[in-house]
Amino acid sequence: MCGIAGVISYVESQSDVRATVRSMTDRLAHRGPDDEGIYQSDDGRATLGFRRLAILDPHPRANQPMLSGDGRYAMVFNGEIYNFAQIRAELSSGTGGHSWHSSGDSEVLLAAYAQWGEGCLAKLNGMYAFAIWDHRERSLFSARDRMGQKPFYYAVRWRDASRIDAFAFASELSALHCLDWIDDGISPSSLSDYLLLGYVPSPRTIYTGVSKLQPGHWMKVSADGLIDRSYFDAGGHLDSGIALEHRGLTNVRQTRRLVEAAVEQQMVSDVPIACFLSGGIDSSIVAACMRRTGRAVRTFSIGFDDPRYDETAYARRVASHLGTVHQEFRITPAAADDLPKLAVVYGEPFGDSSALPTYYLCREVSHQVKVALSGDGGDELFGGYERYRAVALSEKLRRMPLIGTLARMNLWQSLPGRHPKSKLMRLKRLQQSLQLPLDERYPSYVRIFDIAQLQRLFRPDFVLRTDPGLVGDRWYRTFLDHRDPVAAATALDRVTYLPEDLLTKVDRASMLNSLEVRSPFMDHNLVQFASTLNGDQLIGGGGKRTLRETFADDLPAEVFTRRKMGFAVPVGQWFRQSLRDLLRDALLSESSFAGAHFDQAYLLNLLDDHDRGTVDHSQRLYALLMLELWWHGRR
Repeated sequence: MCGIAGVISYVESQSDVRATVRSMTDRLAHRGPDDEGIYQSDDGRATLGFRRLAILDPHPRANQPMLSGDGRYAMVFNGEIYNFAQIRAELSSGTGGHSWHSSGDSEVLLAAYAQWGEGCLAKLNGMYAFAIWDHRERSLFSARDRMGQKPFYYAVRWRDASRIDAFAFASELSALHCLDWIDDGISPSSLSDYLLLGYVPSPRTIYTGVSKLQPGHWMKVSADGLIDRSYFDAGGHLDSGIALEHRGLTNVRQTRRLVEAAVEQQMVSDVPIACFLSGGIDSSIVAACMRRTGRAVRTFSIGFDDPRYDETAYARRVASHLGTVHQEFRITPAAADDLPKLAVVYGEPFGDSSALPTYYLCREVSHQVKVALSGDGGDELFGGYERYRAVALSEKLRRMPLIGTLARMNLWQSLPGRHPKSKLMRLKRLQQSLQLPLDERYPSYVRIFDIAQLQRLFRPDFVLRTDPGLVGDRWYRTFLDHRDPVAAATALDRVTYLPEDLLTKVDRASMLNSLEVRSPFMDHNLVQFASTLNGDQLIGGGGKRTLRETFADDLPAEVFTRRKMGFAVPVGQWFRQSLRDLLRDALLSESSFAGAHFDQAYLLNLLDDHDRGTVDHSQRLYALLMLELWWHGRR
């Protein structure tokens, strides 16, 4: 796990590029504290930078940037190729087989590209973002893993509509600010998207002149332009084909086979490896599969004083049942000190408050190990969120004439309930959504602000760009063409919320602490299989039916029967107490981003309503606070 950066130039002057790339990698030092390196091609056109967190083959022989034996290719690579041993064996077989100088995955990846070009991507099982300079063709090939676990940001300086002067890339946005030609104007469309969703969806970023390489895409750049192609569909369109062995297996047997294989494969490491354990379904299954390999397993969990957000007792019971070496940390959050740090490392506004407990967990675990497995992705693959059950229930209720009439009367507004996790608040949100047609209902569940609220929030002189923010609605309609509403919802989350929110959150929070986090549920074979499940197989009889039926005998019954808690912190309460002054000072200051862009009267209404407990605006206020902290710390 590492940080990568580089500049490709197709103009003559190269005098300061090496120093610039060095500055870029300095900003990525937290991603790779073990080693650093710079490569510049003989003609000066390509300069690649690298920061290393040594996991596989920690020896200096595996350092990067890495050159091919014939000198044609130079590579920087962030991530892990879990099946590198199999690919290495294939490359070694036959006459003229490759000879090896290291024992890790980096050299295997470079050799695989030299052998098969972009065809190597079909052979990779892993999480990765990499760039390979071809000295002969004077082109750069880049790729990002299928699910988007590893980041890849880039910027292009165009000479004209079809010619490129320069191309720059990095693992984090902050590194690209070292270049004086980057257009860092704020994109109105991206700002609207952020306030709708809590993140800016690929390929855009918050900046007009910087993009993200999308998950499951590769890109080739030369002086004549760039080619961007998809090689994997995380939504799992039914015509994409599913390469699975033993198609005749039941869902239960197939699930067990794929989950166990993914966990075992992701345990490859030359340094100690552990597991995050919340005591919920997904992390408990990962820990159970680790134990089934016969190896000793270390598990870690964190707890908080508020019992509504503390799962340590559940994790402790699972650890005892499995016989893991378990350690838990009791955290007293210092949100006022830590939120500004998180705002900077995400590089653009990021509105998921679970980034804070994720950061604390990674910080504590990083003192013990360099690698940890997590249960991330299990909800999106196997139907774990309550909103999936809500969309199924809402469709049933909409077919009842009386319920439809009551929904149109907006009776939900008169219901009490303030805490976002309370049953009454959930009921209010469900009743509100019944007014919407099916293709708009599920996307409404995942919004922070809705369009009407955004129109009130922005100052009248701001031109609200709403259409890009509704891309999720269009995707959901597409998925509904050949799926039931629940399966369509999980498909939508796999191409939006999962890569842009959850996996982004984990990457930045872990790499800020120089910790590698692997997610077995992101194995592409498992993703493809899960994409074939229908609503009944996902949530029949409760959430995660297929996982429940598969692993019921491996874990205590309460793992599958207790209510999902989620990994969160009580920001709503903090905004009325310990963070009240920080929130108001940030949003209401004369020099604030909010002051320049938002209607102050509406902003005050949000703050006052939340203070009084009239409406819980915790998610909206958190998104606004992180926007403000990002704005002031972005340089």
